[in-house]
Parts: sequence; structure tokens; C-alpha cells
Amino acid sequence: MARILVTGGTAGIGHAVIRQLIDLGHEVIGTSRHHQPNEGPVEWFTLDLSQAESVQSFCDSAAWNKPIDAIFNNAGFGLIAPIESASTEAIRQQFEANYFGTMAITQKAMEHFRQHDQGVLMVNTSIGGRMAFPYFGYYNATKHALEASYEALWYECLNSAIRIKIIEPGFTQTQFATHGMQMSGENSPHHEQGLAWLAKSMKEGTTATPPEDVAKVIISALFDRTNQLRYNAGKHSGSLLFLRKILPDSWFSKLVAMAVLRGQKSA
Repeated sequence: MARILVTGGTAGIGHAVIRQLIDLGHEVIGTSRHHQPNEGPVEWFTLDLSQAESVQSFCDSAAWNKPIDAIFNNAGFGLIAPIESASTEAIRQQFEANYFGTMAITQKAMEHFRQHDQGVLMVNTSIGGRMAFPYFGYYNATKHALEASYEALWYECLNSAIRIKIIEPGFTQTQFATHGMQMSGENSPHHEQGLAWLAKSMKEGTTATPPEDVAKVIISALFDRTNQLRYNAGKHSGSLLFLRKILPDSWFSKLVAMAVLRGQKSA
């Protein structure tokens, strides 16, 4: 039985991972932005990645008093916004939660794992961490930053028993459409129609991967004792990453534009 920390565990991918870990008999620590009663098999702690005080409080909490075998950095949110019209406040909040807050937990995790000379440290990025999509630019930028940081950390841990893992899901049902989606700059006359179409299509779409399917990949990666760094998860994630790798930029950008900008008003 392992003791595993999952941040952002009350919905979506994090919730699915926690449920499957419990079913497998593991001891689970979960975090949530809002207080959760410790009435079930999960030991809950409050963590709001966008608030430095909350991050510090969690890093000082009793969660770290016993050895943790694996940590899945999953908490965060998605910002849908045109690059030109997103508010500075929204952009800063996106980076504070998705990057700076996550990296603060990462540094605490590394301190903990160095003390015990072992552990698995995993982060949930996105296929958008290795490519970019219209209206997701700031969200993608935070995921690019996490990808770079965790890839560097992977090298820095090669001579240790600490394993670093990156999960790259494609679009996951509830990830944005019903949970964790925020918008900014949507009233821009240049993008209002396109953003309205995008939000509608995401809520009504049926091509997304259920979080339970992504969770199976995550749990497999958690217990994979190899030094593999990246794992793609969900429908179309592997194929999109492959196409991004082999296609010329002009070809791939046309595919993305056709898929995401169908609702945009013609110039």
C-alpha cells in the first residue's frame, strides 16, 4: 500500500484518480480549494494554488509528517481568453495557480523526497503543453512552463531514486466545460462570436475523454518504475502529438484553425 497525494481531488481527473487509488487499497491525501470533512477514506487538506498563503499553509501542514510515496500535481484551472484582450489580473491568476503554486508544491515535494531518498513526482500538463491553440494561449503558456520545468527536473533526478513524470491529456470531459473554465476578454468585438461558439461546442461536445480513462493512465504511470518522462492520455492525444512532430508548421496550423476557429466570423 502506498501513501499518495493528489492535488485538486474533488472533481474531474483528480477525483477519478482518488477513487481508483482507494479501490486499489492505497492511502490517499487529497486537496481542495474548499474545506472537505475527513469522513471517508481520504485525508483532506485545503489548498488554493492561486493564494500564496494557502500554498504555504499546506506546505507547513501535517500532510508531510509521514512519508509520501507519490505526488500527483493536478490542481489548476483553465483560462479561455484572446491574447489581445485578456485582463492582466486574469493572466496573473492563471500563472499563479497553474505554474507558481504548482512549482511551490513541487519544491516542497522534492525536499520531502530527498529526505526519504525516493518518490514519484508527477504533474498534469496537457497536449497544450507542447503546442498551442487559439483562445487557450495563456493556459497553454502555463503548461509549456510546467513541461520545461519538469523536464529539467527529470534530468536533475537521474542519479536518485526519485522519478519524475508528466501526464499530457487531450481534452477531458468536465476539464473545462463543467469545471475549472474561466474566461476573460470575451467581449472583444474581434472574438466574441468565436468564443461563444467555442464555449458552446465544448459544453455540448461528445468527443472528450472521460476522466476515468485518463485516471487509468495516470495510475499506471505512478507505478511505472522506469524513467519514462511523458505519458499521453485520452482520445486523440497521441495522434495530435505525433502530427505536431511530423507535420510542417503550416499544415498543422491549418488543422488547428479548422478545428477551433470554425465559429469565428470571417474577416
